[in-house]
Amino acid sequence: MGRGRPKLYHTAEEKLMANRAKSKRSYYKNKPSVRAQTDTSEVSQTAAPPVYKPTGRPKLYRTPEEKAMANRAKSKRSYNKCKIAISARKAVRYRAETHGRHSLFKGARREPHPNLDPVTVVGWMKLVSKTSAEFDARTGGSPQSYLEGLCQNYMVSRRKDKLSDACIHLEGLRNVTTRCLNGILQLAGVGKELGVVQTLGRAVGQVLAWLEDALCAVMCGYSEVVDMHRTRQLMYQSA
Repeated sequence: MGRGRPKLYHTAEEKLMANRAKSKRSYYKNKPSVRAQTDTSEVSQTAAPPVYKPTGRPKLYRTPEEKAMANRAKSKRSYNKCKIAISARKAVRYRAETHGRHSLFKGARREPHPNLDPVTVVGWMKLVSKTSAEFDARTGGSPQSYLEGLCQNYMVSRRKDKLSDACIHLEGLRNVTTRCLNGILQLAGVGKELGVVQTLGRAVGQVLAWLEDALCAVMCGYSEVVDMHRTRQLMYQSA
């Protein structure tokens, strides 16, 4: 038979003393970590738990003016994004309201619409004069008074239909002005006629920008329009 593990301790007292010595060595070896754990537990029992204050959402705008400008920019982006859809709805509503109002005789055929683009400078200038007269009739010769009347109408009725309709109408005038500008530039180049068209285009574009600014304020809310009108922050009021 093989020999087993030799005995290190012959008596129970020797084994007990060896275990005590081993425990003492282990204690002194781990003494710093034990002390650190003891200190940490004492501090955690005596010190108050840390208080975390909620920070909340950081402020994006420091003044009401910055907030108003941001709201107007947001509304303008939303308006430009939905402008095509708004125009389409207006066209559908217009066709629904005028359907059957001008009926043709039985058996009559609709003729194709003639080409509206003139072929001479004189023809283009006639179209420019017609567009200018239509613009003056729409604004009454005073664009700022025209915008003031539209805004007053909205603040009384809280309906933006007239503002939207005016914007669509002026967009049509601007498109006609752009066609006239391109046509005259091709036929006559830079000259007096082109200057007349450019002047009309700037006037139409200015009123259209005022209308879009007012519509942006409308999209922010009724109170926003009233406050901006009272403090003269609308674009047409500072022109």
